[in-house]
Amino acid sequence: MRLNPLLLVAISACIAAPVQSQSSSSREMPEQQFLDQVEAPGHVLISARGAEAVNAEARRKGLKFPALGYWSPDNVCFSNPPKGDCNGLFTR
Repeated sequence: MRLNPLLLVAISACIAAPVQSQSSSSREMPEQQFLDQVEAPGHVLISARGAEAVNAEARRKGLKFPALGYWSPDNVCFSNPPKGDCNGLFTR
């Protein structure tokens, strides 16, 4: 039995998609990619000490999850205990 290569690519993409969205929610975005999205209409920037505090503030404000991304100058958003300021980008 021979499978269509296009079908294999489509199946691989479907399987990989959920994995990518999970991993991106627990790591920081490249700085320029993050900054490019900050000014977009409907985006809300939340800053706090560590990703957990950012998420708590976003929930308090009723913003949508998952976050579009996280970024910090020192790559510390997901350090535990929190070591510095983290920025999260959400939508309303």
